[in-house]
Amino acid sequence: MALVQCPECGHQVSSQAPACPSCGHPLQNRAASSPAQPQNALQSPHVWGRVAVALGAWLVTPWIAKLIVALAVCVLAYFMFTGR
Repeated sequence: MALVQCPECGHQVSSQAPACPSCGHPLQNRAASSPAQPQNALQSPHVWGRVAVALGAWLVTPWIAKLIVALAVCVLAYFMFTGR
């Protein structure tokens, strides 16, 4: 834990503090707010975590549930592509 100077009021503040206790100026996430490369949606760890959960749930569901979902997708695709 280091002490940093508040950019707003100049007081010494802990580097782990979310805001300056004197003036309330936000201090955390300075690295996140710095201009960096925009993150692609597929590079987010949350996306891949959700994909892993969905894949895991798909692998452990009984085969009859998979069959029902597959039939529902086929029916939905039929109506989407035929325009009925």
